[in-house]
Amino acid sequence: MTPIAELESYIARQILPAAAFAQYRLGDVAHRELQPYVAELRRISQAYVTHDSGSRLSSPIADSRAAEAYALYYTIINAAKIAHLAPLLEFERPEISILDVGCGPGTATISLLHSLEKRLRVTCVESSAPMRELAKRLISAWNINGNLVDVTTRSTAHGSPQTYDLVVAANVLAELDQSESQSTLDILANSVAPHGYLLLVEPGQQQHTRRLMTLRDRVIENHSELTPIFPCPRAGSCPMLLESMTDWCHDALEWKQPPLNAQLDRLLEFNKHRIKYAAFVFQRGGVPRPGLRVITPPKKTRLGTEALVCADSFYGKATVRKSARSERNKPFEKAKVFERLLISEPLLENVRAETVFTKTNSL
Repeated sequence: MTPIAELESYIARQILPAAAFAQYRLGDVAHRELQPYVAELRRISQAYVTHDSGSRLSSPIADSRAAEAYALYYTIINAAKIAHLAPLLEFERPEISILDVGCGPGTATISLLHSLEKRLRVTCVESSAPMRELAKRLISAWNINGNLVDVTTRSTAHGSPQTYDLVVAANVLAELDQSESQSTLDILANSVAPHGYLLLVEPGQQQHTRRLMTLRDRVIENHSELTPIFPCPRAGSCPMLLESMTDWCHDALEWKQPPLNAQLDRLLEFNKHRIKYAAFVFQRGGVPRPGLRVITPPKKTRLGTEALVCADSFYGKATVRKSARSERNKPFEKAKVFERLLISEPLLENVRAETVFTKTNSL
């Protein structure tokens, strides 16, 4: 069983009726068992799809059934994003504190409990009472790794002077208007402890991502002690925002879709075989990761192979011309989006045959 499948099984066991969970363990769940959740998911999805970027989203989670429906489907999708980014988070202490803002049904916390080999003391912030109650229930029942120290829940992030080793805001800022997103971001940034991390994750849609990119620049401008370490290889303003009015910095995760999520996909006629996301990770007192990030998949052109890349002193399309192809630059041609490559010399628009690209083992 994959880690994501294990998380799905945990959530299903906590939410589904006993008969439905017994069916889940053997295969597909009967449609009559899932239909109440499917109806709620259609309504919730419609609210998200019709929401305009930059305006406040009225929560579509009105009761416990809506919260459970959300958890059964969306939690595992968003947990996969958090699990993918978790290797970026390096902590020396065996116990860490986490502030999970806009926690929903506890998505980020549950994913981190599964991903991090640390004891976690968690504070969850969620404005929706049904979501907050479900988060408390799902997180408190966690016993897979025995690493939950404590969980507390609050309805707002305002009013606490405490700082945390990790501050997470997943699918939060996109649901707020411009003024509220900026003030919330400042609260999040000020809540990061020395050497701690700020993790921002949003849907990988153009409008939401470009808005997140502008908020990333706000962190750089107003909280200079917070350094971007993913995906940015530079601490300055985002060059993509300056160069283009349409491009957005995002990736799509390939994953083995767990069974209940796949079944709900079929019933909803959705498609989550790939998960688009946008994310920025900052560290207080950190330094940018060396090398370059590949921003778009390398593609073959009549001149050679080109990809949009971002490095400390270079942003733009880099091309390995057909005449310059070599074993040294093959990692560039084979790179995936957001892959970090080390290079032997400053990057030029036309890559030299002698330039050595080395694939890193970490994000």
